[in-house]
Amino acid sequence: MKLLAISPLLHESTAALVVDGTVVAAAAEERFTRVKNQDGFPHRALEFVLREGGLGPAELDAVVHPALPRSIERGRDLRNFRDNVAFVAHTELDARSKAAHLANYGRGLARRYARVEGELPAALHQGLAEHGVSAPIELVDHHEAHVASAYFASGHARCLAVSLDGYGSGYAGSFYLCDRGRLTLLSPIPYPHSLGTFYRRVTQALGFKPNRHEGKIVGLAAFGDPSRLAGRVLARFDLEHPDYFRLKAPQDPFFEVELAKSHSREDIAAAYQRVLEHVATTYVARWVERTGVTDVVAAGGVFANVKMNQRIMEIPAVRSLFVYPNMGDGGVGVGAALVFEARRSALAPSRLEHVYLGPDLLEADCEAALTRAGLAYERPADLEQAIVDELVQGRVVARCEGRMEFGPRALGHRSILYPATDASVNRWLNDRLRRTEFMPFAPISLASAADELYEGIDAVRHSAEFMTVTTNCTARMRRESPAAVHVDGTARPQLVRAEAEPKVHRILELYERATGIPTLINTSYNMHEEPIVCSAEDAVRAFLEGALEVLALGPFLVRRADVARPRPSA
Repeated sequence: MKLLAISPLLHESTAALVVDGTVVAAAAEERFTRVKNQDGFPHRALEFVLREGGLGPAELDAVVHPALPRSIERGRDLRNFRDNVAFVAHTELDARSKAAHLANYGRGLARRYARVEGELPAALHQGLAEHGVSAPIELVDHHEAHVASAYFASGHARCLAVSLDGYGSGYAGSFYLCDRGRLTLLSPIPYPHSLGTFYRRVTQALGFKPNRHEGKIVGLAAFGDPSRLAGRVLARFDLEHPDYFRLKAPQDPFFEVELAKSHSREDIAAAYQRVLEHVATTYVARWVERTGVTDVVAAGGVFANVKMNQRIMEIPAVRSLFVYPNMGDGGVGVGAALVFEARRSALAPSRLEHVYLGPDLLEADCEAALTRAGLAYERPADLEQAIVDELVQGRVVARCEGRMEFGPRALGHRSILYPATDASVNRWLNDRLRRTEFMPFAPISLASAADELYEGIDAVRHSAEFMTVTTNCTARMRRESPAAVHVDGTARPQLVRAEAEPKVHRILELYERATGIPTLINTSYNMHEEPIVCSAEDAVRAFLEGALEVLALGPFLVRRADVARPRPSA
C-alpha cells in the first residue's frame, strides 16, 4: 500500500511516504520553511515525499494520521477528568494546589476542544485538498503509533514497548507488548499523568521555551545537586498504582514558580531530572518483571531525554533499549502508517539502518549556491581525505552531503565536524553559532571502537547509531576526546558503521589513521534557533553567518582564509 503519513499539526509537522511498510521519504516542514518546530499543514514536506517517491496524489491508497475520532478522544478526556477529580480529592496536597490544578486542567480541556473541533481537522482536510489528495483519511491511536515506530524499526520480534509524551489521544503514554508484528496494549497512562507536562513546566519556569529547550534542562542538571529538592518534587507523584504513575497536581502553575524563586536553576533542573529518571525506570522495571520481556523499545517526546534513556538501559533486567530516532511527534506519523499497514498485511520488524530520508543535494544546486555567494571552491579527487586533512589542522568543517536526516539529530549529512581534543570548542564554537548550551557537543565514533570508548554500550548499540542515549565514558574517551564528555562523565554518541554510512565512516577511519583517535565532534549544522540546514543555499548561508572555516558541500570544498581560528586552550 502507498500511504501518506501526516504528523500532528500542533508542532513538528512532518510528512512521510510509506510504501508496503517501507519508509521511502520523510521530512519535517521546518526544514523547508526555516521556522523551528513549524506547525500547521506540512505543504512542502508533502510535495517532497510525493516527488521523491515518484507518485501523484491520485496514486495514494490512504492518508494516515496519529489521532482518534473526536468522539473517542472526548470520551477519554472526560473519563480522565472525572477520575482525576476523585484522585486529587484524596491526596494530601493543600487546597490551593488542588484548586489551581483542577481549574487549569478544566480550562486546558476546553481550549483543546475548541481547537480540535475547528482548526486542526479543517487544516488537515484543506491541506490535502489543496494538493489534490482525495485518498481516505485513516486514524490511529497516537500512542500505538509511537510504539509502532520504535517496534518496527528495532529488529526485535518480541519486546516491551513504551511511549511517554505530553498528550495524545487522551493519554500521556502507554505500555505495549509487541510480538511477531502484533501490538497488545498492556496499560495506557491516562492524562494528566504526563511526564512530558512535568518536564515542560520546569523548562518554562526556569526561563526556557517549553517544547523546544527541554534538552537544556538535561545538560543543566549535571551542574546541580539533586538531593536538595528531589524529595520534595518526588512527593508530587503517587507510585502506588501497579500499572502507571500518577501526578498529584500536574496542572498546578505555582509549584515550579515558587521553587524558582528560592533555589538555583541548576538544583531545580537536577531534581526534576532525577525524579523523571526514577519514575520512568520504576515503571519500565515493573513491566519488564511482569512480562518477562527484557528487550525494550521506546518513542514519544519524553524519550528525547537521553539521560533518562541511559537510566532505563541500566535497569539490571533490561537486555537492550532501542529509542526510535525521531521519537517525538515528528516521527509519530510514520508509526501510524506502520500500524495501518500491519493491520492489513504481515509486517515484521526489521533493523533500521539509517534515517537519511530527506531531500538530496544536487551537484548543480551546490555549485550554483557557491557561485552566487562568490565563494571560491574546488572539487577534490578524494573529498573525504581532504576533509580529514583540514580536521587534522584543527579547522572546523561544515559537511552537507546526500539526503537529509529525518529527526532532530544531525547524523553526518548535515553536521559540523571538529576534533574532540579541544575542550574549549564548546565555548568558542557555540559563540560563533550564537548558541547557549549546557551540554558538550556530541561525539561521532567508529562503531568498531565503541567498546573502548563507551561503557555498557552493548545494550544500546543500535540506538547509539542515532544519538538517542548517553553512556558513561571510559578513561580512554575522557582522555582523548574531552570536548565530547559532559561534566558528569557521560557522552551522547553516534556510532557509525560502513554499511550504514560509508563516507562518514571513511572520514572517521582516515582521522583515526592520522591521529589514533576514532572520534570527532558532531554538532548539527545550523545557527541558533534555526532548523538544521536542508538545501545548498541553507548550507552556504549558515557557513558564512557562523564564520566557519571549511565547507564540504556535495562534492565541493570551500576554505575561508578570513576566519581567525582560536587557539585551543591548554
